[in-house]
Amino acid sequence: MAVTITGEPQNYTTASNPVVFEFSSDETSQENFSLIVELTVNGSIHSFHQVFPESSNFGKFDCSAILRTIVFSELISNGSFQTPYTNAVASYSVTVTEKYGTPPIEYEPYSATSSTLYVTNGSLRHADWLAYNFQDYDFSFTVDSLFLTLFPRTSTYFCGLTESIFVANISASTVASDFTVALYDTSDVLIVQTTTAGLQANLLLIDASPTSIVANTTTTDANFSTCYYYTIQLSLSGANTELFKIYIDTECSQYTSRRLHWLNKLGAWDSYSFTKYSEESTNIKTFDYQKNEGVWSATNTFDYNQVNGSSFSGTKSANDTMRINTDWIKEEKHNWLMRSLLESPSVYLEISQGVFEPVRVSTNKYTLKQKIKEGLIQEELTLSRTYSYQSQLS
Repeated sequence: MAVTITGEPQNYTTASNPVVFEFSSDETSQENFSLIVELTVNGSIHSFHQVFPESSNFGKFDCSAILRTIVFSELISNGSFQTPYTNAVASYSVTVTEKYGTPPIEYEPYSATSSTLYVTNGSLRHADWLAYNFQDYDFSFTVDSLFLTLFPRTSTYFCGLTESIFVANISASTVASDFTVALYDTSDVLIVQTTTAGLQANLLLIDASPTSIVANTTTTDANFSTCYYYTIQLSLSGANTELFKIYIDTECSQYTSRRLHWLNKLGAWDSYSFTKYSEESTNIKTFDYQKNEGVWSATNTFDYNQVNGSSFSGTKSANDTMRINTDWIKEEKHNWLMRSLLESPSVYLEISQGVFEPVRVSTNKYTLKQKIKEGLIQEELTLSRTYSYQSQLS
């Protein structure tokens, strides 16, 4: 009598991809044999599941359908500098118990319990999921772990002085980290560097916007006035995240910049500003009614006057859309932007710094373009605003 857990997911994996445990038993020949899987989520028993061997004496259990409904990533817009992103990560484990006999009963003393693992609110394409290694993003390892974004690191990441940017990282460590911001001028000369004690969290979200840095560190607006780019980095006992470089977008333009923030495939937030021509449109629906052209007068005559009318608008509703255009960008940035943004279920338009409105990207098709044919690439997208207008009754 023995159950053995032969395979577990990675310590941190994406909840919308397979989250599979594999296990075996040496009692599969018993009458009415099955395995009972007890799923524990965030320290509490969530549910029980009956599974059967599928290959010889081996079986499996995929809990992704459950876990993906538990984790969610909200856009933090309250000005918090560092936020434990607790809703976007969940701990889980399974206990597997044999059940057999006539009638079948559970043999709990011979059960097996998995490690306590974690899922994040991510969803990777299959090939990317196969290549995914959580250690690339886990800050507790000594390698330079990555922030949770698939943005091509060979491209330039821009953020305006009054725009927002968010970064997130995984940390299995139980020790608080330090967050360092360094500003540089056009000659790569350091302007100022500040280090802030960080929070310990399995998943940490940081508002790395210039206004947030000024509000929460000794960095000043004057420092940013001569800043060409700045770097951000978390450090902990010799381990560092990547040194992520953000360039200040100071380009003067005749167009209004439209900055979008969206949930990326790793469960954090990406951002991009559409800086070329944009255009707002409104679709109006009219709900009409008809009435008789005549009206009874005070003298009890039925009068036909031009002012009476016969066709009226009872009420009107209006739905807004917006067309936005990218700058001319290179292939790798374009393809990241199209795939990440258009496949995201949650997108926000930044109305002003720290003020966000949910929108839907109506564009439902994209092409991964190549520089050998396109050179620099510009793309137009259509957004549907989620708030509609309804007029008063006529």
